[in-house]
Amino acid sequence: MKHNIKTFNILILALMAILLDFNVVHAENYAGGNPEIKAKEQTQKLTETKNTDTTKEAQEGMVVQEPSAEDILQQSQSLSSESDPSRYTLGVNDVIEISVLRHPEVTGQYVINSEGKIQYEFVGDIKIQGKTKDEVKAIITESLSKYIVSPDVTVKISGYNSKVVYVIGEVGNPGKIYMRGDTITIHEALLQAGLPLLTASTRKSRLITPSKEGKASQKFVNVEALLYEGDLRENLVMKPGDTLYIPATVMAKAMRVISPVAQPVGAAATTGRTVTTGF
Repeated sequence: MKHNIKTFNILILALMAILLDFNVVHAENYAGGNPEIKAKEQTQKLTETKNTDTTKEAQEGMVVQEPSAEDILQQSQSLSSESDPSRYTLGVNDVIEISVLRHPEVTGQYVINSEGKIQYEFVGDIKIQGKTKDEVKAIITESLSKYIVSPDVTVKISGYNSKVVYVIGEVGNPGKIYMRGDTITIHEALLQAGLPLLTASTRKSRLITPSKEGKASQKFVNVEALLYEGDLRENLVMKPGDTLYIPATVMAKAMRVISPVAQPVGAAATTGRTVTTGF
């Protein structure tokens, strides 16, 4: 009985070996000896080369359509003008300094309250929320003209507190960035946040814009191309409430998971007592 089982197993193994050899030979003959398959392979190679040529031509055409240096310069100038402090619109918690020549009694610093107003001497409450400092100067001058002949008024913004963006993640100083204009560029926000760290995945950054509907919009930003290649197309404009997220690399995340586990093991290894003998 055992002899029959052994012979049966040997026959099965032999049949499997024959089938494997047949499949290998059939595949080789099918791939190498059949002229129709060779012709198909040649046509596929020709189509692939044509496709690569067309993609190269398309890429060359796209390069021609890229914006010129003048367009990029105009874009950067428009961005800088939008973040101009003179166009800053005042908001709640901002601090302004009003000085009137030869009249110290109406000179001082004033904080904009939750109603968007300041409490000014002789005049009372003045609503200045949403106005620029030049517009506030005109309002103060007109109000003081009832009490002072030709008042010489100067208005300065001494505290920018109402407009904030956030830079979080792998940067030197993550947190709030107080804006000195109604908008701020990503480049300027990164400079104020201390630039990305070595652990930052700068090609996968995201600009997150909140929404009252609960669905925030996200845009991917290549911070590396912006900072180290000068690609101004990545220099997007941030508005109050926006968040720029600089993620960590995969290696940095892995090390942060491993290090809490490795430190107790290393500490336990160093607590062992060394016993010396006289031999």
